[in-house]
Amino acid sequence: MTAGTDLGGLRRINELAVLGAIRGGAETLTEVVRRTGLARASVGEVTRDLVASGWISEVAPVVRGRGRPAVRYMYPAAAGVLVGVDVGAFNLRVVAGDLNGRVLGWERRATTPELPAGRRIELIAVAIAECLRAVGQGAPWGIVAGSTGRVDDRKVVLSAAIPDWTGIELRDQLRERFPGSVVGIGNDSRLAALAEQRLGPGRPESLVLLQAGRRTGLGLVLNSRPHTGFGGTAGDLSRFPALKWEAAIEYLAMSGVAPSGGPTADPVADTLNAAIEGSPEALAAVRRYIRMLANTAGAVVSILDPEVLVLGGSLAAYGELLLPLLASELELLVLRMPRLEASGLGADSAALGALCAAVELVDAALLGDGSGPLPAHRRPTVST
Repeated sequence: MTAGTDLGGLRRINELAVLGAIRGGAETLTEVVRRTGLARASVGEVTRDLVASGWISEVAPVVRGRGRPAVRYMYPAAAGVLVGVDVGAFNLRVVAGDLNGRVLGWERRATTPELPAGRRIELIAVAIAECLRAVGQGAPWGIVAGSTGRVDDRKVVLSAAIPDWTGIELRDQLRERFPGSVVGIGNDSRLAALAEQRLGPGRPESLVLLQAGRRTGLGLVLNSRPHTGFGGTAGDLSRFPALKWEAAIEYLAMSGVAPSGGPTADPVADTLNAAIEGSPEALAAVRRYIRMLANTAGAVVSILDPEVLVLGGSLAAYGELLLPLLASELELLVLRMPRLEASGLGADSAALGALCAAVELVDAALLGDGSGPLPAHRRPTVST
């Protein structure tokens, strides 16, 4: 390594440290010095260069008492917009956020598994455009779409929930419709797990997300990062029919406790509500459902020993009913109980996880991987 390259790498490290501190809430030079541990002179030089390149901006100082007020800095999160998408069999969710991932607005659409792939793609594009229009934003800097099924970094490899979705080149389809945007795709359960780790309480280093809804799924987080495994299939238990958890929802949907024309017209919700109200038949159906989920969750928890097990998906809203039953079953199966939580993000978790991933994707595109100084802060046109 040459001396020039070494100094360039050190400069990049310092720039990223300062930028990270300011994005994390440090506003003044003194606060940045305290958070980074860098010399004040170095921080002063780096902040001047970051202001010049547009990565941070100076804010009018707040006058407090006597003396010269300290200059404050902020990351221009409003300079661009990011989009997170959750493509499900029955629902499409789109969320727009600023460059820090702060939510600006939502667009939600009902779909069906039978919707042809071409029309589904067009619906996604229209929903993104409508969401951006509603929040007063133009073309997005970055888009990350989560989809049900097995997904690699380019396409949907296999989808059981949506018949003609297998093989769809989702990343390229979105790139074609939103040229100039950085685009990524991922599995919905993994993105939901990312959202739980980033936005949930405590930011645990290890987490298992148990997606409970019309379909079941697992999302794994290890060392504060989504765990995908060597070939990208970690957490995919679709080829283990003996676990019987994919069909577990039928215990609620086909319980016979709630008629098809029940209060909500949804037999699953009606069965759960009946259980809350004390129906012995409904409670028995819920226990059978939870027992099937616990068999799978217990195996995963025993292997990974996570800090937290999160009940996610649309049924997270029934956490007060379901979590005690899940805890009773898991205590019979695992040596150490993780902390059990019901997701506060619910059915929106995958879209929010996609927005979190979009923040990281655009950061990586803008910051690059070179050893020189940061480029001018601008809308990315790179392909990722």
